[in-house]
Amino acid sequence: MVASSHRLPENLAMLHLATRNGLFRTIPTNRESMHSVTSIATVFASLLITTGIIGAEPGGRVSFQRDVAPLFRTACVGCHNSSDPKGGFDLGTAKTAFQPGDNGPRIVAGQPLASILLERLTDGTMPPKTETVRPTPAQVAKVKRWITQGAPWPKSQEIDRYDVTTDRWAGRDWWSLQPIQTPLPPRAIGPQTANAIDQFIAAKLAEHNLSPNPPTDRRGFLRRVTFDLLGLPPTPRQMADYLADTAPGADERLVDRLLASPHHGERWGRHWLDVIGYTESDGFEHDKFRPHSWRYRDYVVNSINDDLPYDAFVRQQIAGDVLDTPSRTSIAATGFLVSGEWDEVQHVGASKSEMRRAREEELAEMIGTVSGTFLGLTVHCCRCHDHKFDPLPQTDYYRIRAVFDGVDHSRGSAPGNRSILPQREAQQLQREKLPLVSRQKSLQAKLAKIRQLLPGDAILKTAGKAEQILVTGKHGKALNAARTHASLPSKTVFHQPPLTVECWGLAHSRDRFNVFVSNNNKSSEHWELYSFTGKGDFTVYMPSYEPATIRSDVVITDGRWHYLAMQFDGRSVRLFVDGKQVRQQQVTRKRQPGPLGTLDLGAYSAEPVGCDGAVDDVRISNTIRPINQASPAPFVADQHTVGLWNFDTLKTDRFDDLSGRSAKSAQQSIAEQEQRLLAEMKTLAAKIASLAPPIGYIGFRHQPSATHVLLRGDIKAQGPRVTPRGLSLFKELPGDLGLDQDAPEADRRRKLADWITHPRNPLTARVMANRVWQFHFGSGLVQNPSDLGFNGGRPSHPRLLDWLASELIHSGWSLKHLHRLIVLSSTYRQSTAPQPQAMARDAGNRWLWRFAPRRLEAEVVRDAMLAVSGELNPTMSGPSVQPFSVTVFNTHFYHLFDSPDARFNRRTCYRANVITGRDPLLDCFDCPSPSVATPRRRTTVTPTQALALMNNSFVLRQSRRFARRVSQKAPESQGQQAEWAVRLALARPPTPPERNQLTRLIRDHGLEYACWALINSSEFLYLP
Repeated sequence: MVASSHRLPENLAMLHLATRNGLFRTIPTNRESMHSVTSIATVFASLLITTGIIGAEPGGRVSFQRDVAPLFRTACVGCHNSSDPKGGFDLGTAKTAFQPGDNGPRIVAGQPLASILLERLTDGTMPPKTETVRPTPAQVAKVKRWITQGAPWPKSQEIDRYDVTTDRWAGRDWWSLQPIQTPLPPRAIGPQTANAIDQFIAAKLAEHNLSPNPPTDRRGFLRRVTFDLLGLPPTPRQMADYLADTAPGADERLVDRLLASPHHGERWGRHWLDVIGYTESDGFEHDKFRPHSWRYRDYVVNSINDDLPYDAFVRQQIAGDVLDTPSRTSIAATGFLVSGEWDEVQHVGASKSEMRRAREEELAEMIGTVSGTFLGLTVHCCRCHDHKFDPLPQTDYYRIRAVFDGVDHSRGSAPGNRSILPQREAQQLQREKLPLVSRQKSLQAKLAKIRQLLPGDAILKTAGKAEQILVTGKHGKALNAARTHASLPSKTVFHQPPLTVECWGLAHSRDRFNVFVSNNNKSSEHWELYSFTGKGDFTVYMPSYEPATIRSDVVITDGRWHYLAMQFDGRSVRLFVDGKQVRQQQVTRKRQPGPLGTLDLGAYSAEPVGCDGAVDDVRISNTIRPINQASPAPFVADQHTVGLWNFDTLKTDRFDDLSGRSAKSAQQSIAEQEQRLLAEMKTLAAKIASLAPPIGYIGFRHQPSATHVLLRGDIKAQGPRVTPRGLSLFKELPGDLGLDQDAPEADRRRKLADWITHPRNPLTARVMANRVWQFHFGSGLVQNPSDLGFNGGRPSHPRLLDWLASELIHSGWSLKHLHRLIVLSSTYRQSTAPQPQAMARDAGNRWLWRFAPRRLEAEVVRDAMLAVSGELNPTMSGPSVQPFSVTVFNTHFYHLFDSPDARFNRRTCYRANVITGRDPLLDCFDCPSPSVATPRRRTTVTPTQALALMNNSFVLRQSRRFARRVSQKAPESQGQQAEWAVRLALARPPTPPERNQLTRLIRDHGLEYACWALINSSEFLYLP
């Protein structure tokens, strides 16, 4: 009996079982008989052990479902599952569990000693000692008896590790996957319970023996709620009006005014763009600018201002172009799907395998954005295997992938800029445009016919006989520049940007300058297109600018015709050879222009510099004309053409007639016809432009191909084909979308959008309610706002979160309703003052005993400076402000500049959000990179922030403008200047000591210095 003493706890359990079943009813229980009772019990317990009765159900059988499967689920299948079976052992099904492994049979029915599984459990090898879930001896004994009894495993019984939550992963019973409840608020505790939110918070504070802070004063509340809802400081007028309103409901009226402001959408739209990782450039190596992506930004701002129901907001972004009645707005909303980075290098021109991998990365980014934004799940993490922490099998990823397989950022090298007009509107627009376009073509033909001759006052200076002037050109005849050149009167339009100059040129020798077109004289706004001596590379010379010489590295003196072009927008010059951009250079003006000279084709008129070659068609345009691959067709004139010359239709006898004199009558006739045609074309072009469809960066759509599971995420290891559907993690909402494998692309996204916004989907409302709370308090009820799975943890106030989610749904998905509830709560209105006792117990303010102080975001800091200086440009919507110039040399380089121009003083949300063109002032205040989604910004305190506020050119300029504004309010009294400066910057009057200090500062160092000091103050930078 000593040998079995280690089984004593189990024996006692069996003794209890036997007693309960009446086996020992005849045994006496007096003290004298206890020895015999113990002996009999020990003998009987040993007998039970040897016969396998211990722990059995009535009838002597161990239940697989009740006794064995739970152990396998919690301790084994986390590693030994079908997705990624460690050691090649899958314990998820009977079929795989009984298969022999490399070291022998894992489970041998009826033979526990031959079963490696039991051996590993018995000696403690498995689970690994690093795991927190360890089987008890009783559980191991049950597994042994189960094997002894033949290891019965029902064929239909699979062990899914995600059925139950453990300390290592979330199961389908995880809190966020359960239906949303509508809990009743706890009974009010204390006087600070303005609404149900306060009741939930007060109950938690009481649980942790904490008390709430008193409310902040009315001035502090106004500044806090104005920054929070608008991202701007309150004006002195707004402060005065609010303080004067002492009637009941003043706070409610204030909040309603703020929510009705168009600035509300700008503020909260920026939050949303953070969440999705919105960018206005491609990123990666080329980082191309996306000039039409702003349509999506405007959609977000306007939708928030209009309080578009959140479920409609979600549906439009996923499937706005395929709804029953799509609109311009809903189509622009689908820019969400292509709002992130895109790797052009890997998608265009790479090998097939690289392009396939790039496509998988593109879809993974898309799926991650959709699932993280709307569902708070990291679905993209199960691309290669079942999710490690959430109940998401790998097949779920590929089912969602099948939904989005028909969405692309681009089509080949064509970016995803497309019309956002619904089909019916586009068709109507086309019908209106057809007669206008037909008339435009007719006018262009007439204008081209007029301009195919040189102007009548052209002077051709020949160096030989007339028949030697024309040679075979690119398009018929060309000017033999080696023997002659043409000099024409120059015009202002030939040098004022925007400007595009194009010509066909041929040169034989690199040992000399070969001039094709030049706008003389050099003291004017001179430019010339030529090949540089010695090397023969295409060059532009602009002596009025710095640098004056812009050289490409493309040699054009090879005896072949080349299509040469220059674009000049006033700040930068771009050179093109045969349709390809070969150089971009930013330039600055050195001097004011002098008088106009002549326009020369083929050489200088003032200097003996010629061209060892020929010049064909020449066209000058007053716009930045797109330069495409070289076309065999001659140039044609349009409304932007200010000069077009070709030599194909000229007769040589006319040169002799024109040489040395001017045909003014011919010129006058041509000029009059030209002006009439240009005027009509200008009017016509304006009408056509007004009918142009609005363009947005929304990507392309196509019918999806078959989607297969990629084993381990390997594009070469194709698994079974899947059907487009939703996720399989909700008991109340199956993922079946009612689609077959070849369903139309439009149906896939529309059905998924309906599934995500279904009333029984518990995640959509919870995720958004948590986000709104986070942006008001700095931290969400769930710490990770885009992951409500296992890694996101549990909410601090689960009942409050469900109550908020329920309120969101029952209000018709109104986000403004949620904002109103939150900012009118006593919890939101608490002061920021620290309490020593509370700080010791809850330094992180998880239980919300105070309003946590936090610094304004980078954009709000900048916007606040513009607001107090009076320089804020309130213009809303439209193309993004671009405070940079761009150099293209294989990649796009964004060169920042700081301009005082009012165009650049719009709110920061309208600044072009490019990946490599970051603003250092915004960066140092933790403005996130648009290359990644940032559902929650970090907040740092660094020396560079102080240095930026002290020295940044933008900050210094706003300090000067702030001082100018204050001096206009109080031109004489330094005390009044101090008063106004504080009221504008901090939305309160200065205290007497502050007023005295600022007055002395103004007297000793000037008003600008005092304004600069206020902008640098912590009170200016932090919410009160």
